[in-house]
Amino acid sequence: MSESERAPYSAAAWGIGWGVFLVSGFAASVLLSNAWHDCDTGVNASANLGSLVLASTSMAAASTLLWALTRRVTGRRRLLWPLLPTTAGAAVLLWPLMALWHAPDGYPVTFCPPDNVPRWWPAWLPV
Repeated sequence: MSESERAPYSAAAWGIGWGVFLVSGFAASVLLSNAWHDCDTGVNASANLGSLVLASTSMAAASTLLWALTRRVTGRRRLLWPLLPTTAGAAVLLWPLMALWHAPDGYPVTFCPPDNVPRWWPAWLPV
């Protein structure tokens, strides 16, 4: 495909890309902060806030990369088709994020026994 046949990046594609970045980062931070709040880990400490920023930024970057890859595979002229696998992929990416960050290492199991997993987390999905 020559350069003249390739569709240019549109403002809508950039907007959707930024939307994917912001929404997935926000979803990751809400999920983790709720898990930490329910298990009394807390988000007020600066160490936990740094972990929250790192986790939500990595989730946002991974889902935005997934958006760019699916858009490239499905064709640049389509905008909504890549959004479906990106949304599904971001939901799948939230599980390992929660598995890695749901409780700090060495934190005592008191409020969310037996493994610091919040009560609202689905039992069929292991963390």
